[in-house]
Amino acid sequence: MPRAVSVSARKPMNPAQVHPHRFTREDRLRQKAAIQRTLKQGRKKVFPELVIYTLHNELPHPRLGLAVSRKVGNAIVRNRVKRRLREAFRQQPTRAQGRDVLVVARAGARQLSMRAMGVYFQQLLGKA
Repeated sequence: MPRAVSVSARKPMNPAQVHPHRFTREDRLRQKAAIQRTLKQGRKKVFPELVIYTLHNELPHPRLGLAVSRKVGNAIVRNRVKRRLREAFRQQPTRAQGRDVLVVARAGARQLSMRAMGVYFQQLLGKA
């Protein structure tokens, strides 16, 4: 029978090592200045359900920002849309390039499948 290890004896793990596909703070577009710069200077692509802004950054990795308003639905629906958008972004092969991506979800985003979200990302990120 294995012995129990005390909590103090455990070595703290880096969350990115435990979950390699996790979005860490560095992977998120969080600063107001960076969001405004992406909105003003970035390329804008409008789809019926989404508006996607992209702007190259000086970092070796991409950052994703999401804006999902209450027009999309209640909290459960908005969180589902955000999870789907993060996963569709995560699955893009061109994701390794350094750029900021800001996604503004419209009301029709609640009916959007993950495959359709991936197609939108691919159309935009494949060209940029």
